[in-house]
Amino acid sequence: MTKKRTLLGSGGGKKPKKPKEEADSGHSSSYATMLGIVSEGEIEGLISEAQSIYFNETPAQNSDGSQNFQSFSYDYRLGTQGQDKLPGFSDEIASETNVGAEVKNQFPLTRGIVNANLDLIRIRIGIVLQEYPSDGGVLGLSVQFRIYIKEGNAAFVLRLDQTIKGRYSTLTEFEYNFPVNNASGTIQNFSARIERVTPQDTDTTRYQRTLQWRTLLEVTETQLSYPNSAVFGFRFEAKQFESLPQIAVRIAGRKIKIPTNATVTSARGLQFSGLWNGTFYTPSVAIADPAWILYDLLTSTRYGLGRYINQSQVDKWSLYEISQYCNELVPNGEGGMEHRFQCHAFIENKDDAYKVIEAIRSIFRGFSYWMNGAIGFISDKPGYPVAQFTQADIENGMFSYSRTSLRSRHTLAIVTWVDPDDFYRRTVEVVEDPEGIAKFGVRELELSAFGCVSRGQARRAGLAALLTERLEQETVNFRVRAYGAYTKPGDIIRVADAKRADIRYGGLIAAATTTTITLDNPVSLNAGESYTITVMLPDGAIAERVITNTPGSYTTVNLVSVLPQIPNSEANWIIASTNIQPQLFRVLNRVPAPGSGEMLHEITALEYRADKFNAIEQGWQLAPRPAKNTVPLVVNVPRNIRLIARTVFRPSGEYTFTLDAAWDYPLNNGVRDQFVTDYFVEYRRGENGDWQGTKTVSSTNTQYEGLPTGEYYVRVAAIDINQNSSRWVESAALVQSSVNYNAAFSSRLTSVFATDF
Repeated sequence: MTKKRTLLGSGGGKKPKKPKEEADSGHSSSYATMLGIVSEGEIEGLISEAQSIYFNETPAQNSDGSQNFQSFSYDYRLGTQGQDKLPGFSDEIASETNVGAEVKNQFPLTRGIVNANLDLIRIRIGIVLQEYPSDGGVLGLSVQFRIYIKEGNAAFVLRLDQTIKGRYSTLTEFEYNFPVNNASGTIQNFSARIERVTPQDTDTTRYQRTLQWRTLLEVTETQLSYPNSAVFGFRFEAKQFESLPQIAVRIAGRKIKIPTNATVTSARGLQFSGLWNGTFYTPSVAIADPAWILYDLLTSTRYGLGRYINQSQVDKWSLYEISQYCNELVPNGEGGMEHRFQCHAFIENKDDAYKVIEAIRSIFRGFSYWMNGAIGFISDKPGYPVAQFTQADIENGMFSYSRTSLRSRHTLAIVTWVDPDDFYRRTVEVVEDPEGIAKFGVRELELSAFGCVSRGQARRAGLAALLTERLEQETVNFRVRAYGAYTKPGDIIRVADAKRADIRYGGLIAAATTTTITLDNPVSLNAGESYTITVMLPDGAIAERVITNTPGSYTTVNLVSVLPQIPNSEANWIIASTNIQPQLFRVLNRVPAPGSGEMLHEITALEYRADKFNAIEQGWQLAPRPAKNTVPLVVNVPRNIRLIARTVFRPSGEYTFTLDAAWDYPLNNGVRDQFVTDYFVEYRRGENGDWQGTKTVSSTNTQYEGLPTGEYYVRVAAIDINQNSSRWVESAALVQSSVNYNAAFSSRLTSVFATDF
């Protein structure tokens, strides 16, 4: 009989289980402590406490209250004058005592301290945690312990209940800090106690579970409270990060003064009610109004210009007007509404005061000026004319115009702003001007929207820059009589230039009642058009009334309603019609004219387009202009040059000729070109003669006297307001002789007898 042999490993027996060996998690728990000043105080503070603190763009706390980081703590002071120091986050002097004793269950360890200057107790413990199961391998364990602190005669207070889990094969240290003595240094006796909650192990061969009190440190911190500075302190376990993390906090900034008739909205804008008496108060929350942020920078004596200028030297009333405009609600481009201008800025570098002021006023598209001993401010916002000027008001009756060059006009704006939904990173909004692109092509403008955290505000800033360049191109300069001294930068003014309009619709009042105005020259009122007249009243206001006269020529016009005051003689008047409107300008500067003893004032003003604001904010189409105000790129030429010769006989029997030349004015889009101001005129004798007799005239005719007989030609070129000239236009030949007059003109010749002098 043969015995069967069983081969080892050939049957269906279970494979032996490999013993489990956990990785050693024993790393010492070291902590990083950071202290930083985040702002001049007093600030409102964190938007949402720990949810507003970010480590490498991860919030310390989620919206549901759960924590993203272990053993994390923070503290802060908001920047008041009398704020306390931050315990546990200051520079320190430490005295270390070695304990070196194991803490066992039912046998807590206690150590006492006598130190009147004590600010913090720091305890370091050491642990060993690992298990050797009977089936092999190495596993981790856990240990629970509690730390109590006693201050003075008070009872022990539980300050830490901690459970540490994992495998720690060698003695691993953990450190814990306990701020004490917060009662202004009146306590000098302290005690610290460590209690092991986890029972002692009976099998010390299998279980290695050691809790040791290593050291006790008495910490005295520097007594720095950093008054008027918002201070934040952070403490976290360093092992959670491979390197020092980037910490960011989302805070509501400085509390600043606002008008007493203003309240703060949920969007940190302002809402006004009633009249303002000029006084201020400081609300409990931060605001984002750029007008009062600018006022705060100008008047603060710590970080602003308050040490150099007095509050009375800042025109708070002009800032109040701007603040009202900033806080109006406009569409945000995403179906909602937002305040027109807001400032969310973090100024962290020292810079020239002018640059900082310029950056903030750029938010509300403003500029500043010095007048009457104070700094005033203007915003590019809608307004109404407060003064008007005609050629009867100004020196030599001359308005001087200039325009921006074509090269300075842009059609695409690249606006940089910061996106709060992307951790306030800089982002770009591209804004196009389709009409400008169609005319000039793509011309980029790079624009930084300072303090802007709204895409809608960034887009409005770009569109405002493009439309202002395209629509408000012209500047006017003139010297006006003394009443011009009442205008200030930012004012909207009317200008009636008869030379441009080719009709005199402005002048001085000869006499007036409350219902009639007697003009200094007659005006023609055409059928099919409506007319209004604006007059300056004695109180400096402008009144506008509809004219009720029927078509015809009048020196006295009748008004549809009564004026509140009788205008003074020599006050000015301007008439506007359906087809002819005075131009509107915004005053940029007004200064006494040099050498005039303030009898004349020089005004510089920029073209004003009221319709651009709705185009910027509401997406409206731009309104058509009632009068053409664009200088043609190529100057239009004169038309239909005509020549006439007149014979002048003298008693000596000799005769000469006078050559009369006349022409028609140039046309621009079918109507008279209002931008042509003068003409160059020359003549020549004979087809190959030299051009001579060059003169500049403002009328459409001229003459040359004392010419001998012969064949004559005249040429004319038009000159526009920019002193550019058109090409020459030459007349047909006119032949004049002593025997045979040119038949084409014989019926129009006149013989003039003259005597020698």
